[in-house]
Amino acid sequence: MKRLAVLMAVCFVDMLGLMLVAPLMPFYATRMGAPEWLVGPLIAAFAVAQLVSSPIWGKFSDRYGRRPAVIIGLSASALAYVVFGFATSLWMLFASRLVQGLGGGTTGVAQAYVADTMAPGERAKALGWISAATSAGVLIGPVIGSVARSFGTAVPGLVAAGLMLLCVVFAWKWLPESKPPRAAGEIHTPRPVWHATWQVIRHPGGAVPRLTWIYAAGMLGFTSMTSVLAPTVCQE
Repeated sequence: MKRLAVLMAVCFVDMLGLMLVAPLMPFYATRMGAPEWLVGPLIAAFAVAQLVSSPIWGKFSDRYGRRPAVIIGLSASALAYVVFGFATSLWMLFASRLVQGLGGGTTGVAQAYVADTMAPGERAKALGWISAATSAGVLIGPVIGSVARSFGTAVPGLVAAGLMLLCVVFAWKWLPESKPPRAAGEIHTPRPVWHATWQVIRHPGGAVPRLTWIYAAGMLGFTSMTSVLAPTVCQE
C-alpha cells in the first residue's frame, strides 16, 4: 500500500506541476513578445517531446528498472520548472517545455510499476487510483498556479520545481525497485523502441489500438482547449 501511495503522489505531483504552469504559459509568451500563432507550438512542444521520449523511457525502465526512470524523470521536470520560472526569452520557454516533456514519461512507468507489483485481480483498482491522483493534479494545479503567480512571475515555476524535488525524495526513500532481476542465462530479445507505436498505426482495429486512438482523441480535445482557454477568457 505504501508503494501505491508513493506512485499516486508521483502522478499527482507530476500532473499538478504541469497544470500549475500550463495556463500561465500563453501569458508569459505574449509578455515576451510572442505572436498569438506561436502560443500553440509552445504548448505543443511538451507533447512532442513526451511523444518522442515515452517509448524510450519505457525501454529504459525495462532495462535499468522503474525506480531510476521515475527519479530521473521527476528531476528533469524540476529542472524544466526552474527554467520556466526564470525565463526571460521565448527560447527559454521552449526549452523548459521540451525538457519537461522529455522527463514526462513517469506516468507510463508508474503504470508498469503497478503491473510489476500488483496481483492481476488488484491491478485495475490500483490503476484507477493512479488515474484519480492524476486527475486531482489537473484539478488543483491551476488553482495553485494562479495563487503563486500573485507573488511573482518566478514563483509558480519554483513551486512546481520544489514539489517535484520533494517527490524525488519520496521516491528515493520509499519506492524500491519493482522489476525482478533477469534470471541467469535468460535470453532477452528487445523489440525496437517504436514497435508498439507502429502496431497501433498498422492495426487500428485491434482492442488496444482502438483504446489508444480514443485516448488520443480525448487528449487532443483537452490540450486544444487548454492552449486557448485562458487568453480567450481574458480577451472577453
